[in-house]
Amino acid sequence: MAYIVGTDRYQSKMVTTSLDDLIAEDNSVRVIDAYVNSLKLSELGFVEYSGSNRGQAPYRRSDLLKLHIYGYLNKVRSSRTLEIEAKRNLELMWLINSITPDHGTIAGFVQKNKSAFHKVLRNLTLILKGWGLIDGQLIAIDGTKIRAQNSKHNCITQSGLDKKIEYADTQINTYLMAIEKSDAENEDFKEKLQKYQELKKQYDAQKSELKSEGLEQKSLIDTDSRRMKNNGTLDICYNVQTVVDSKNHFVVDAVTTNDINDQSQLYSMAKNASELLEIDNTTVIADTGYYNATDIKNCIDDSMTVYIKKAKANNKTKYNEFRKEKFAYKVDTDVYICPAGKEMSFFENTSKNGMKYRKYKCQECSVCKYKNSCTTSASGRTIQRWEHEDILESVHVETLNNNEIYKKRRCIVEHPFGTIKRSLGYSYFLRRQKENVDAETASMFLAYNLKRLFTMFSTKELLKMIR
Repeated sequence: MAYIVGTDRYQSKMVTTSLDDLIAEDNSVRVIDAYVNSLKLSELGFVEYSGSNRGQAPYRRSDLLKLHIYGYLNKVRSSRTLEIEAKRNLELMWLINSITPDHGTIAGFVQKNKSAFHKVLRNLTLILKGWGLIDGQLIAIDGTKIRAQNSKHNCITQSGLDKKIEYADTQINTYLMAIEKSDAENEDFKEKLQKYQELKKQYDAQKSELKSEGLEQKSLIDTDSRRMKNNGTLDICYNVQTVVDSKNHFVVDAVTTNDINDQSQLYSMAKNASELLEIDNTTVIADTGYYNATDIKNCIDDSMTVYIKKAKANNKTKYNEFRKEKFAYKVDTDVYICPAGKEMSFFENTSKNGMKYRKYKCQECSVCKYKNSCTTSASGRTIQRWEHEDILESVHVETLNNNEIYKKRRCIVEHPFGTIKRSLGYSYFLRRQKENVDAETASMFLAYNLKRLFTMFSTKELLKMIR
C-alpha cells in the first residue's frame, strides 16, 4: 500500500510566489491591516517617532498595533508568544511585513502607549456608529469580575490579620511554655518562637498600615486589585464595567474599576456613553446591583430613561408583607398608609450621607395587633422618604410597564462577557496596576467588536466600508 509521503526536505526548490499570494482574499488579517492603516495613531495618543532619532531605528507603531490586535483576536496575549508567532505565522508575517520584534519591544510598546488603547476602542465605537451599526437608543450596563495578577495569600484584610495575630500569639505562648518546661536547651523551640514573633511583628505592621491608609484590605503584589465576590467565591479581581448597544450588541465602552460592587457605576458609565455617542435621550437598563438613588436621579436629570429594579430588602421581623414597598404613600395628604390601613404622618426631617429624608411614624403601633410582625422597634414603626423619592417611584412604575424591554438586558449585555471569557479565554489579566489592566480591558473588547464584525460582514464588505 502506497503512502502520501510529501516532499523531500532536502530537495532544492525555487519559490516564485509572494506572501500576498499565500494569504486568501477573505482572510481577516486584510481587515486588520486596512483598519489600522486608517487610524491616525498620534491623535489617539500613541507615541510616534520622527525617524531622525539617534540610535537603532524603531518599528512603525502601526505594525506593532497590528501585531497586538492580531494577538488578542487569536487568544495570544503573551509578548514572548507573539515574538515566536511573528517568525513562523505566515498571515502574521503578511500583516506586519515580516518584522521580528522581540518580546521586550512588544511589551514596551504596550507599556508606553497604555492610555491609547482605550481611545482606540472608543474610536472604533464612533466608526461603528458612522456605519449605522450602533444607534445608542437602548444601552445596557453591566460589570464582570476578572481575576488580577495577585493571589489570595498576597491580600491582607483587617479581619484576616486579626486571625493571623491571634494564631501567632497562641503559637508564641505554646513555645514559651515548652521552653520553660524543657530542662535542656532546645534550639528548635527557640527558632520557631523567633519565627512566630517576627510574623506577629509583620502582621502588626500591616494592620497599622491599613489603619493609617483607611483601608479594609490591600493587595501586596497588584496594589490596585481588590478581593471581591466572583462566581460565588472570594477572589482578587478587577471589576470591569461595560456599556453595550442593543442594536447589534457591540461594546460602546469598557472601563476597569476596583470597586467591589456596581452601585456607584450607573451614572458615570451612562453619561460617558451618551457623550461619546452624542445622544441626548438614551434609554439605560441595568440590574439591581446598580440601584443607587443619586445615580438614578442624575440620569433622569440628564434626560435619560432608566429601567432598573430595586432589590427586595427583607423586613427585620422577617414578615415580608410589611416591607417598605407595601406601604402606600398619599401625595395629597403627605402620609403613608400601612398594610393594616393605619396612617403614618410626618414627624421630623433627617439626613444621611448628604441625602435629605422626611421621616414618618405610626401613632397607633402600640395597640396594633400586627406590631410584632411589622417592627422590632419599641417606639413603633418609622419610614424614611428621600426628598426625590418620587423620581424613584416613577422609575419603578416605568420599569414594570416596560418589563419586556427590561428583560432584554441579559441577552444584550451578557453576550460580550461570554465571548471574551469562554471563546477567547480572557478570564484573568496578565498585567498589574489599574492603568495597565485598563489597556488589557480595552484590547479585549476591541477584539470582541472586531470578531463580531467578522461574523456580520465578509472581508470584501469590510474592506469596502473601511476604505
